[in-house]
Formats: sequence, C-alpha cells, structure tokens
Amino acid sequence: MRRSPGLMAMALMTTVSACSIGPNRGSPVRHDLGPMAISAAQHTAVTLDAPVWLWDERIRYRLLYKDPTVIRYYNLDRWEAPLPVLLERRLTLNGKQPFAVQIKLTQFEQQFETSNQARVILSLMVSAFAARDYRLIASRSFDLSQYTVSPDAAGAVAGFIALSEQAKAGIQAWLETLPSTENTVREP
Repeated sequence: MRRSPGLMAMALMTTVSACSIGPNRGSPVRHDLGPMAISAAQHTAVTLDAPVWLWDERIRYRLLYKDPTVIRYYNLDRWEAPLPVLLERRLTLNGKQPFAVQIKLTQFEQQFETSNQARVILSLMVSAFAARDYRLIASRSFDLSQYTVSPDAAGAVAGFIALSEQAKAGIQAWLETLPSTENTVREP
C-alpha cells in the first residue's frame, strides 16, 4: 500500500499540533489572590510588612512528614507580584476606619502532613493606631489554617485566597469592636 506524501505530512502536522492543544505546564503560571469586587465605598488602606523570606513570588511549601525544616517552592507556579504586595492589596478594608492599620505577615505557606493531605497557614499580627496621633490602640494576632482541596499548587492558591478573605473579614470585625478615637480628647 502506497501512502501519499501529502497525507503523511497532514498526519504529522495533526500529531504535532495536538501536543499544543490544552494546558502547557512547561511554562510558569502566574497567580494572584483572585479578582476583587469593585466598590464605591470608602476604603481604609493597610500597611503590610513581612520578613525578607516572604518577599518573593515563589509559592512555598513544606513536607512535614519527610523534611519539616526544608522549604520548597513550586517550579511552575508563581505569585504575580511579591506576596506581601498582593496580600496588602487584598486586605484593604471597607469603610472609613478612624485607625491606621499595620499588619505584619509572619507565615504564609502550604504544609503537607502526608503526600495526599495538605493545609495552608496564614499568620498575621495586626495593630490599630489612632489616625490623628498614631497612638497604639490595640493589637491582635490572627492565625488561620485550612486543608486544601488538592495537595498541589492549585489547592494551595485556592486555600490562600480563602484564608485571605477570612483574614479580611476577621480584621474588619475586630476593628469595629475597638473604641473610636475621633471623639476621644487626650489630656495634656
């Protein structure tokens, strides 16, 4: 049976093009913490700081069951910007608060308890200062964690998005319990 060169060329092109259809996991994928709702409400900006090792675009994880002191990074998944920048933008609070809010990020990583089970961890120290004279009003730590939907980078990103929303809601609720500093007059 004789095959035509045109038919063979078409079969080769189809085979080669089929390799490029679908996700190409050979290239890095950039993530953020999800789309933000557009609101006409006033916002209270926060200032977020973090240790130098968290100012990175790489997504961190640990294998607690194997080498708990070794920090690993996903090869093909990255944050769109340094993590503290993304988180600071995500934690912008709704409403005009009479406080200046400073947040210290202390932990943000995925931890594998087994090869099939992982959780994400987010730890923050939040301080509220009087907007007028920058006097410390209160501080509180927030330690959040939850199991991921899958033990991989996609599960980590989804978990981090959920934890950032929980942190934002928790911080907002906590600030609303603090006494307003606008009506307080300091005695000399």
